[in-house]
Amino acid sequence: MAKAEQLNSVKGMDDLFETELATWRHVEQVARETFLAYGFGEVRTPILEETAVFVRGVGAGTDIVHKEMFAFDDKSDKDGSATSVCLRPENTAGVVRAMLEHGKLFADAFEQVFYIGPMFRREQPQAGRRRQFHQIGCEAFGFAEPGMDTAVIACVHTILTRLGLAPSTKLLINSLGDPADRSTYSAALVAYFTGHEAALSEDSRRRLRENPLRILDSKDPADRALVDGAPKPLAYLSDDARAHFDAVCAGLTRLGIPFVVDDALVRGLDYYTRTVFEFVGEAGLGSQSTVAAGGRYDGLVETLGGRPTPAVGFAGGIERLVMMMKAVALPHPHATPAIYLVGADDAGRAVVDRLAYDLRLQGIGVGADVRGRSVKAQMKSADKSQARLSAVIGSGEIAAGTIQVKTMATGAVSPIALDTHALAAACR
Repeated sequence: MAKAEQLNSVKGMDDLFETELATWRHVEQVARETFLAYGFGEVRTPILEETAVFVRGVGAGTDIVHKEMFAFDDKSDKDGSATSVCLRPENTAGVVRAMLEHGKLFADAFEQVFYIGPMFRREQPQAGRRRQFHQIGCEAFGFAEPGMDTAVIACVHTILTRLGLAPSTKLLINSLGDPADRSTYSAALVAYFTGHEAALSEDSRRRLRENPLRILDSKDPADRALVDGAPKPLAYLSDDARAHFDAVCAGLTRLGIPFVVDDALVRGLDYYTRTVFEFVGEAGLGSQSTVAAGGRYDGLVETLGGRPTPAVGFAGGIERLVMMMKAVALPHPHATPAIYLVGADDAGRAVVDRLAYDLRLQGIGVGADVRGRSVKAQMKSADKSQARLSAVIGSGEIAAGTIQVKTMATGAVSPIALDTHALAAACR
């Protein structure tokens, strides 16, 4: 019989194992704890949405919609008509859809939500940019005040600080102004780049017609030379937009969060207004240096069918945060048992089985042998597991009702009662 052909994962979509996921879980836990501390509650939306959510929300002229979505027709079971659906390429538009669908954004509503999960974009895979990637993010609705812009940025900075990454990142901020400011600024960009169209890359010539602000984000060397001389958005801000931006900067200064005003900073999505920001990693990320980014998007809720609602948020890439942690040699957390129980004989193994079960019921990690190996082999496994404690249990310990609990790092031994409660206390 011929050997079956080996099946592989889809290009740009990765398998992850415990050695990597221990660090991932740490990032997710720190993010979740921080979001909750800032008053954000969790939301979970489907990974599959109607394509219209992103065409209307993100913008038809963006690279995401133009060439990066995994979209296909979903035929109705009843009449065979088709609806275009796609794997979500980002989550802000999907979160807004969910908030509107479930009546969360009524008049004068104030809502703060966060999410953690996978996103999908059909682009050329490279380090830090996968076709399936994972993000943490939060969105605040109903807050027009610059203080919420500052709070969202502070939330990101808190996550980076708790992960040990703040010293290795730089915060860039800018303002795109209100829609009228952006329209005037876009016209100025079109006038400028039209005069240099022949020197633009093919992608930027397309962007000139569809989304001129995206030219500012081009990585093409020829485009970058022209971008340096392009008009800057801060010069086109209304008085209100300028005051808002100045207040955000003052708020960050008050908190002691360092930042750099980057007047060429734009975001690749059409819904942004006023504040935009990026946290850029300075180690280990190569060309994909942005680890978290976001801004204000006061018009998105209305674009997706809701009432005018101010909003601000961000998203950060888990893959890139993990890459940075490796690059700056931060200690990577990994799951280890609190105690390794060694069965010295048949009677001891039976007690170990029961104790391990009872401790695990309390959420305590326990290492134990299930193969009936020798005490020496079990102790090797205890060392390898990096358990904090170990204990050998045999007929003698059962008769005495006492075991010797060893602290693995120091070799110190302490006698405790052979009892679930005493063992649980020692493990904590």
